[in-house]
Amino acid sequence: MSQVLTQEEIDALLGGLKDDGEAPPPEEAAPAVEEEDGVVPYDFANAAKQTHVKFPAFDVINDQFSRGMRTTLSSILRIMVDSTVVPLEVITFKDFLRRVPVPSSLHVLKMDPLRGHSLMIIDSQLVFCIVEIFLGSSKFGQVRIEGREFTSIERRLIRRIVDSLLTDLERAWRPVYPVTIEYVRGEINPQFAKVVQDDDTVIITKYQLDLEEISGMITLCIPLSMLQPIKSKLEKSFQGEDTEDPAWRQRLLHNLRLIPLELRVALGEAQITGSELLDLSEGDIIQLDTNVDDMLIGEINGQPKLVGYPGLYKGNRALRIENIIKTPDEI
Repeated sequence: MSQVLTQEEIDALLGGLKDDGEAPPPEEAAPAVEEEDGVVPYDFANAAKQTHVKFPAFDVINDQFSRGMRTTLSSILRIMVDSTVVPLEVITFKDFLRRVPVPSSLHVLKMDPLRGHSLMIIDSQLVFCIVEIFLGSSKFGQVRIEGREFTSIERRLIRRIVDSLLTDLERAWRPVYPVTIEYVRGEINPQFAKVVQDDDTVIITKYQLDLEEISGMITLCIPLSMLQPIKSKLEKSFQGEDTEDPAWRQRLLHNLRLIPLELRVALGEAQITGSELLDLSEGDIIQLDTNVDDMLIGEINGQPKLVGYPGLYKGNRALRIENIIKTPDEI
């Protein structure tokens, strides 16, 4: 380039100086939108960007599902499978669909009792790799996936994998909020698997699977609206299911046995008038509503819990227990 730019031309190109040679004043920050009567402006077009999701319980769910998926796939495929959780993402459903290639193995799920549907997506490369292993191949590598769809055999085999993973997903959700996951249908084209509107916010969780030379993703797409009823449960820090501590159990049982309880057994009831009560004297007999051979009810702290026969044991009044009352109908 033969022509050399002058300093003024350079400054004009860079926009660093004004025409008079003085540096431009710093741009003032845009004034903040004032709130009136507690009303906060809300941008519906960028709702997903404004959504700040902090669900500590999701870390527990994702970790347990990742471990269960690793064990299940390693057992089914008989090869070592490694699983890694990718940090969750909050985006609009429209942006999520743009990332899903065609063909893809999409599976629509129903998480009862939560309302709505969720999606499980398995990478095509991962699907073909799993199918090759099922069919007995010992060497599997990159498969050309453009321009072809899944055969009926491939769909049937991948359905077996999905059903096994759904069991692991139910087990992962159980400590936080028990759900029953139902398989609704499978799709190949993302446009046919719209579980929510394009502008609705969804939570995306990905699991990186490594099968020897092949890597792929299993993705879960859950609408944020589906989780609103249990939002308080997901926002709590949860440690998951702890294994039973035998020593703690023994200490608990020991302390429970030392708690004092009051046991009362009513021999029967009778109704008399006030005048009859005033006329009572030593030696009079009051007729109760029970017979000698009737079983009596024992109350513990005022609650009926036992049924048995009254009697004496080593000089003490006693009740020989015949049954334990568990429900009011058993009284």
